[in-house]
Amino acid sequence: MEIVTLTDDEGESVDFEFLDLITYSGRDYAVLVPTDEAADQVVIFEVEDADQTTNSFIPVTSESVARAVFELFRNRNSDLYDFS
Repeated sequence: MEIVTLTDDEGESVDFEFLDLITYSGRDYAVLVPTDEAADQVVIFEVEDADQTTNSFIPVTSESVARAVFELFRNRNSDLYDFS
């Protein structure tokens, strides 16, 4: 399990389990699940390279992009997770 800690605009840190990196329409998206609660939904962030050691994670606001990325994730990981 790989843990990613993200810091929001207010300086609050939140831990996520990194599930997969999906490329869609030439952009990279991280599929994450929060570690601090009953995880029944994933969150999807666009990943932008800030420099060689850090990345910026930008929340996906487009429902159609989020659906497309999740569908790719689901197809690629159907043997690892129960999507029912």
